[in-house]
Amino acid sequence: AGPPLAVAGAALAALVTVGVRDPHAVGNYPSCPSIALFGVHCPGCGSMRAMHEFAHGDLAGMLSRNILVPLGLVLLGWSWVAWFDRRLGHGRVPALRPPVPVLYGSAVVLVVFAIARNLPWSPFSGLAP
Repeated sequence: AGPPLAVAGAALAALVTVGVRDPHAVGNYPSCPSIALFGVHCPGCGSMRAMHEFAHGDLAGMLSRNILVPLGLVLLGWSWVAWFDRRLGHGRVPALRPPVPVLYGSAVVLVVFAIARNLPWSPFSGLAP
């Protein structure tokens, strides 16, 4: 059970760090490479600010920064619980093993999201962090 607990500890430390050190403030963290190099928002842009909002219990703020973050948290949480369950020798929580078409579909969703959040008109401009 050691490795899952170590990962949980690291995740908690990261959440506390981003909760205490505001990513909205300039200079607290490096800027996003996608914006710095290409001037566009990637699918992950706004995730650190979303986690800051999450750490402060602001779910609406989290959604406004990156609408995909809650889904990512659920998937990561499920994967961690399944991993921890297997490490304990139970195997009661099934691991996430999506079929290949779901993986391809997820990649398409990420690409479409990346394009849509960079469009300069409403409603798509609301997807930008």
